[in-house]
Amino acid sequence: MMKRIALFFGSFNPIHKGHIGIGQAVLDQQKADEVHYVLTPHNPHKNMAVLLQEEQRWNMLSKALAPYNGLVANDTELHMPKPSYTAQTLKKLIADHPENNYIMLMGADSAIGLGTWKNADYIKQFPLLIYPRNEISLDAFPAHQRLQAPLLDVSATSIRKTKDVQQLKEWLPEEVMGYLQANQLLNDI
Repeated sequence: MMKRIALFFGSFNPIHKGHIGIGQAVLDQQKADEVHYVLTPHNPHKNMAVLLQEEQRWNMLSKALAPYNGLVANDTELHMPKPSYTAQTLKKLIADHPENNYIMLMGADSAIGLGTWKNADYIKQFPLLIYPRNEISLDAFPAHQRLQAPLLDVSATSIRKTKDVQQLKEWLPEEVMGYLQANQLLNDI
C-alpha cells in the first residue's frame, strides 16, 4: 500500500515544540500518513557556525519524536554528500522507497523563496503543504496547499539566544531539554 509521507526538512538545531505541533497538525488533518523529519546536516542557506554537531541534533530529534506515532526521524541526508540539496534527497528517497508518495512540508517563508532553490522545477513537481510562518499570509497559496497549524512564537534562533531555563522548558520537548542538560549543551545552543 502506498504511504503518503510529508517530508519536513530542517537543521532542527534543536527540534522544538513548534516543529512537533506542525507534524501533529499534518496527521490530525489527515494530510499525510506519516511526517518524516529529515535532518539536514548542512543547509546551504544557513550559517554552519551556529549548528550543534550532527550526532547531537540527530540524538535530540530521535528522542523528541519517539513518543509520537507517525512522526519519524529520518537520517537520509546524514549519509549523503554535503551540503544537502533537497532535490538530490528527493531522488534518493524515491529510488530507495518507490512505494511512497512524497509531499513537501514547508513554512510559508521557504515556499515563497522556493524558486531560488537548486533544481526548484524538480522540487515543484511534488505536492506542497505550507504552514504559517513569520506573519506571511497563507492567502498567497492555493487552499489545497495550506496547513492550518498552531503558530508558536518560537524559533531555533530564539532558543539559542535565551538563557532562561524556564522559557526553554516551555519551548523544548522534555527529552530535548534533558539531553541538552545531560550533555552540557545549553551554552552551545
